[in-house]
Amino acid sequence: MTAKPDFNADCNAFVLVHTDAMDWEPTGVPGVSQKVLERVNHPEKGRETALLRFEANAKLPSEAPAERVEVFVLEGTYEDEHGSYGQHTFILNPPGFRHTPSSPTGCVVYMKRRMPFRAEPETERMVVDTEKVDWLAFPHRNAKVLHLYKDPNGIDTRRFGEVFPNSQLPEHDHPTGEEVFVVGGCLIDDKGAH
Repeated sequence: MTAKPDFNADCNAFVLVHTDAMDWEPTGVPGVSQKVLERVNHPEKGRETALLRFEANAKLPSEAPAERVEVFVLEGTYEDEHGSYGQHTFILNPPGFRHTPSSPTGCVVYMKRRMPFRAEPETERMVVDTEKVDWLAFPHRNAKVLHLYKDPNGIDTRRFGEVFPNSQLPEHDHPTGEEVFVVGGCLIDDKGAH
């Protein structure tokens, strides 16, 4: 990972980020801007989470990063030399996987870079178009969910979920922490409306 200042790096602190209120910042690459949500500089536990906005025909340099890279397409079409990905597609590239992110039409993506939890081999590359697969019904939670990824150690997971209107999830906790990104609608919890 590039040595940039830590940001929202305390895993024991509650952090609420309103991305709509944040300014897009330059990345140093023409046509690509970012909103950094989290950055932890650590050789074994490092991670960075950001929104990236590509203007039409913008391209990042080719890379084969040491960390796992996850991309969730929020708007537009995202591409690399391995394919083209539309809205609500999840892409997971394992450590060392070479790719060249770009967009022919412009796009906004949620991107997370994460060092593996342990030195065990990571999962193979994954591409999931969430609009073309079956979701799991969670009737006891008035929701449906799509399990996208679970690391080999069972610690780190990714899910895309939909809570039905006027529903309330049962009270629960996450002893190892939880990160939520609201893609649409309004989620209300004890901290407010998001």
